[in-house]
Amino acid sequence: MTTNLSESFNHVLKNARVMPISTLVQLTFYRCNGYWVKQRCEASDVIQSGVIWPPTIQLELIMSRDRLRDYTAMLFNSEEHVFHVNTSIKLSVMKEVR
Repeated sequence: MTTNLSESFNHVLKNARVMPISTLVQLTFYRCNGYWVKQRCEASDVIQSGVIWPPTIQLELIMSRDRLRDYTAMLFNSEEHVFHVNTSIKLSVMKEVR
């Protein structure tokens, strides 16, 4: 199984198998640089539009908030971070949070 990083790097090196090493290094540099410039521009656009979070993160936050409406927590011990969590899904759960 490959990681996103290796998949991204493989994409950068696509069609570069027969090139000399100096050309390969230069190609890698400019393709990576182009990618980061594109990402920076997209992030700047999001910031300029006044959005606090990117759309994918915003959706995840909304979904998490909706799931957590059925949970209540009561702190038992603040030094050891022990809570009692009540849910409408399960009876109750004791969990240590660190």
